Amino acid sequence: MKHLLPAVFLLLAGGAHSAETASYLDIGVGARGLGMGGAYTALADDAHSVYWNPAGLARLEKREVAASHSELGNSTRHDFLVYAHPTSQAVLAAGLTYLNQGRIAGRDAAGRPTGGYDASDAALAFAAGRKTDLVDLGVSVKYLRSHIASTEAQGLAVDTGLKREFPAGAGMVVLGAALRNIGPGLKYADQRNDLPLRAAFGGAYRFAAGHALAVELQDGPRGAGMEGGAGGEFKAHEGVFLRLGYTSKSSAVAGSGFDATRGLTLGLGLKKDGFSLDYAAQAAGELGSTHRFTLSAKF
Repeated sequence: MKHLLPAVFLLLAGGAHSAETASYLDIGVGARGLGMGGAYTALADDAHSVYWNPAGLARLEKREVAASHSELGNSTRHDFLVYAHPTSQAVLAAGLTYLNQGRIAGRDAAGRPTGGYDASDAALAFAAGRKTDLVDLGVSVKYLRSHIASTEAQGLAVDTGLKREFPAGAGMVVLGAALRNIGPGLKYADQRNDLPLRAAFGGAYRFAAGHALAVELQDGPRGAGMEGGAGGEFKAHEGVFLRLGYTSKSSAVAGSGFDATRGLTLGLGLKKDGFSLDYAAQAAGELGSTHRFTLSAKF
């Protein structure tokens, strides 16, 4: 198979585990968060919270629809579509992730061409976020499907999250935590592989003037290890935002370790009359850079 990306925490981390599969679940969505180094677990406050931290849905006051597109290299495209709808009890949302790896050249054991085959992955998520007196809570249930050549695997996974914000000086401190991809894994033929379980912890500060700073740590307790990210958002003008960040995430920073810009992220956001257009670029060493676009509307 072609790999695009080379209370419960202790229980899930313990014991021996097989290799991880469904690595597309570990690809971030939304140009705003990715432009800040993926440090978005605490800061997430829009429809993309379905991926980062479902508790971030809890304070949405308007309906929101968003579509994201990413060019990841090697003819691989990553798309995300989401809709969030506030109700009197909670904010509900549905999101669809689709990864298309294009046509892959097949080879036999001797390295001879055997014809090409297709590979794609998808996840359909249904999420809810709710405010409480102590913290905001969220949960997401995902249906997973992975297809390569004539082999297909299906399964379910769950994400959970919480957020808490409180005033500090002239701004707000926000803390967030999320546990992503809880589930039994996907079974291809006779082998079942683990999902990319991730425990993310983040902190952010929102300035009264509209700027923001955020940091995040993410642990893969099944062997992926610890990764981190940090970034910021600067409100340059009404409706204009500049973003800068850095991520150590190995799945996103392929290429030579000697490339000083590897893992650097840049972003731009434009907002007007409920519409937003966001762009993010990320340096990927010898592979050049990846580009993300997001268009969203609140109504």
